[in-house]
Amino acid sequence: MGVAKHVKSKFFTGLFILIPLIVTAYIVYAIISFFEPLVAPLIKNSLARIAGRDIYIPGIGFILFVIITYVTGILASNYFGKMAIACGEKLLKRIPFVKSIYGSVKDMTDAFSSEKIKSFKETVLVEFPFPGRYAIGFVTKRIEIEEKRFCSVFIPPTPIPTAGFLIMVREEELKFLDISIDDALKYIISLGTSRIEFSWKEKTSLPS
Repeated sequence: MGVAKHVKSKFFTGLFILIPLIVTAYIVYAIISFFEPLVAPLIKNSLARIAGRDIYIPGIGFILFVIITYVTGILASNYFGKMAIACGEKLLKRIPFVKSIYGSVKDMTDAFSSEKIKSFKETVLVEFPFPGRYAIGFVTKRIEIEEKRFCSVFIPPTPIPTAGFLIMVREEELKFLDISIDDALKYIISLGTSRIEFSWKEKTSLPS
């Protein structure tokens, strides 16, 4: 291997290792930068009244973010919390410009929610977008159409599977894969570079 190829190969190897770390660090930094200026004066004033002098621990804004996120999760798990969140979402969706941003981000996060992923029953290969070409899809439901059994198959795009196609396919036309939903999603997000071995399994019928 020549020097140029060696440098190029190692550079891209390092780049793909560093990019996830840099993005993660940037998100954490953005959260801290957002919360610190908001909570710092309040906490300083509160501690000054209690202790009689200024006391502030850097990073407490991020800790507050974690606490708020946890409390939000608890509230969203009960009836009254869900009602409050639903009312808040309705209000946001009525505000021009804000509703477009919120709606797009909400759709993206909903696509990876545990409830949505649980609706994926099996991983399949389906002929798409035309015969002779296959795409990875997830069976979400089985239905009867004119006494024939069809599967609702969701086909996510790559590398960000937050939207996609929903098609109806005869069950016998699907190739069922013996891999988990999580592994299939990793394969899609990684542009097919994930080290996952595909294997066939006999078709099993699940309840609709």
